[in-house]
Amino acid sequence: MLLEQVSFFDALYWAALTITTVGYGDVVPRTFGGRVFTVVFVTTGVGTAYYTFWLLVSMTIEGQMQDILGRRGMHRKIASLKNHIIVCGAGKVGSNVIRRLQNENEEFVVVEKDQALYENLMEQKVLAVFGDATLDEVLLSAGILTAKGIITALSHDADNVYVTLTAKSLNPELNIVARADRPEAEEKLMRAGATTVVFPSVMGGRQMVSAITKPIILDFVENLFYNQELHMDIAEIMVCPNSFLVGKSFIASNIKERFDSIVVAIKRGDGLITNPRATEIILDGDILIVLGQRSTLSELNALAQQDMECE
Repeated sequence: MLLEQVSFFDALYWAALTITTVGYGDVVPRTFGGRVFTVVFVTTGVGTAYYTFWLLVSMTIEGQMQDILGRRGMHRKIASLKNHIIVCGAGKVGSNVIRRLQNENEEFVVVEKDQALYENLMEQKVLAVFGDATLDEVLLSAGILTAKGIITALSHDADNVYVTLTAKSLNPELNIVARADRPEAEEKLMRAGATTVVFPSVMGGRQMVSAITKPIILDFVENLFYNQELHMDIAEIMVCPNSFLVGKSFIASNIKERFDSIVVAIKRGDGLITNPRATEIILDGDILIVLGQRSTLSELNALAQQDMECE
């Protein structure tokens, strides 16, 4: 308008034709200043337009590549896992399972078919597989053949039964912990191959009653199992054939004084010996239930499993 002394509409018309690279055709700048302005205007306008376009394209491609490379890297990590735990479902129960496994520094893989929950797991850098846990190929991609256990925490009992059947058929040695909402589902889950059936509603009810009737005991147990700052834990320690503990009594093994730990029970075969006597002889294959400091428990476990075949 200022350089060519034209109306606002004519200036707008010229600008639109120029920035879209269509050209003027019927009109051109007449003055030197108008032509200089047009050169700058075209260079800046078109350059900005192309830069914005390629910026959007590169961001899209880069994001997709990062997503693809990230998923491939995750799949490679999952394929390399051994003796890990598979968690089926990342809902209300499953999310608490995931947090607990993270606190225990356990290796695990989550199977989730809800897109939003799966994306959330990806953002948290949690190893996850997208798909239906009732399908063989999905469990295989989660490494079920090399896993040590599976926790099926789906919201429907029928789905948990189906996952249990599928998992047991793929890996008969698998330890399976299944969630159940209805009492009648327990028998079906056990027949399907579940090692343990857990009722979240029942456990929640027990904790609520204990909070009223035995608050101090409940507080101690909660701190023991869930408070990472307490540095105490209760552990299952397998006694291997070549362990220094085999054939010794608890007095001779000196577990209490040496490891500052207390053996509260022994799992021997199908039986459970509670509050074992000091003269009780430790046998090959015993599983000691030990209460003590986390650091000393790890030392005791290392000595008890000196035989690699026992692990």
